[in-house]
Amino acid sequence: MDFDFTKEQKDIQKAAKEFAEGEFDADIALEYDKKQAFPSAILEQACKLGFIGVHFPEEYGGQGLGLIEHVLIVEAFCRQDSGIGIALALSDFGSEMILRCGTEEQKKKILPLIAQSEVMLTTAFLEESSCVAPLLTTAKLTDNEYIINGKKTFVPFGGLAKYMIVPCQININDPFTQSTILLENELNCTKVITLGEKLGMRMIPVDRVSFTNLRVPRENRIGQEEKGFFQLRDFFNEMMIEIGAMGVGIAQGALDRALEYSKERQTFGTAIVNHKAIRNKLVDMYSEIEMARLIVYKAAWSFDSGKPDDRLILMSKMISGRTAYRVTYDALQIYGGYGYMKEGHIERFYRDAKALDLFLESPQAQRNILADKITGTNGKVAMNCDR
Repeated sequence: MDFDFTKEQKDIQKAAKEFAEGEFDADIALEYDKKQAFPSAILEQACKLGFIGVHFPEEYGGQGLGLIEHVLIVEAFCRQDSGIGIALALSDFGSEMILRCGTEEQKKKILPLIAQSEVMLTTAFLEESSCVAPLLTTAKLTDNEYIINGKKTFVPFGGLAKYMIVPCQININDPFTQSTILLENELNCTKVITLGEKLGMRMIPVDRVSFTNLRVPRENRIGQEEKGFFQLRDFFNEMMIEIGAMGVGIAQGALDRALEYSKERQTFGTAIVNHKAIRNKLVDMYSEIEMARLIVYKAAWSFDSGKPDDRLILMSKMISGRTAYRVTYDALQIYGGYGYMKEGHIERFYRDAKALDLFLESPQAQRNILADKITGTNGKVAMNCDR
């Protein structure tokens, strides 16, 4: 059993770290956060260096690498800055569905543009009811087109993305008969309303999107008819590993800053890093991060090996999200009063960690699914509205 990275993976990890250190200016990041602005200029630079879509095949604008390499980049970015790191990582939210299930034409048309930062893609999956099956957004199939009606909420980049993937219910009598439909020019005919100020993940605009008798060509469907639920679940599995990398990066970034601050801050004639309470806290933070990192790396390795481990995948987000929240909280406590000031930057890591824990699926929903895996039950609990 070899836990070491290849030379190429180490080089990618180093390059991502150096890029983040050079481009993620802390003061600029603070302005992005205050204004809830997306760091488009930094995304453009990241694309030029090949950091976005690194797991796309070369014929689609990527480097033909695996999820583990993608994870290393995401972790390095979030370690340097939680807000910018998450924003860049989610700038192609849903591209994996096109990569894994799309037609050759869809892949060649969209994926290279994403890798070149020419377009953004998003997925509108969440609804007010919070149910994943059945969906309230419906698509009625006619001879050559779908007619879509419904609403999606908490849509990342709803007003910025040129492409949007929308899972729709096809048969209302069967909750699992869904199709994923790609919108492009049709976005001009949708109603987009911003959801306003957020606590965390503030560099990612979040919107509510409405569809009223929206007509979409039949060829815009991604993958097979009525298989959208399972496509979305597979996408969630891949995203949970990526989100796990975000959590590990955020936690490590918070620990880096807390450790540095504890060596500088003096009380009672000595640096606070010499106080037993602080030392114990730092040890706990370090240990939790290492455990979460191992789970995320192993989950990514299992995916790249063609043997994805569902339990590891679920734990990668669940545990790293919890770790990020606990570690950033402890880092904020080590900073003391300064930690509550925006100029201290650590409070941004804390806010982003909490948002990350809730993103995609809530911890309780993930526990329900993991419980099904462990107990061997039929999975119906995971499909309810308990989010």
